[in-house]
Amino acid sequence: MLEGILILLGAFLAYLFGRWQGEHQLLYERRVAVIDELFNRFEDVDRQFSALFAPLGGGNPEAANQAGESFDALRAYFRRNSLWLPPRVSNQVNDFLARYREPFIKFTGEAMSQDPEMRTSERLKQWNDVWTAFKKDSPEIRQTLETEFRAALGSWRAKLAILLEYLSAYRQASRP
Repeated sequence: MLEGILILLGAFLAYLFGRWQGEHQLLYERRVAVIDELFNRFEDVDRQFSALFAPLGGGNPEAANQAGESFDALRAYFRRNSLWLPPRVSNQVNDFLARYREPFIKFTGEAMSQDPEMRTSERLKQWNDVWTAFKKDSPEIRQTLETEFRAALGSWRAKLAILLEYLSAYRQASRP
């Protein structure tokens, strides 16, 4: 009798574990696909805006249009798929998109207009400041997406790196 109960309990636990494993497998597969596509779209934005900003705030209307479309595509994809991302990654990408949305819209609009008044030294300095900040923030987003991608694929090093980031953020938040 006890042996039968243990066999039933073992079978039930195996069923629950298998179900849990299956659900998490689907979650990780979807997360990998979303992070992969998000990373590719982020790289498109980086490449398009690099080409647009290259001549110190210059650029042509076609390049400005392509850069704007790549940013819009990244933002739309993120908004549709952010629920598959861990909260830390979702918040970091969301903050990045919010920080650069207005400056990029403004810059692409001015680049498409080709108005000579938009090429004043003050304007060029503003765009150079935005570009400098973007170039500083961009590697952080890229690193976060790469780490999450590797963690979703099962890399223990990536999971450890994420854990250390959480602990570091917790310590900083705990300090007065």
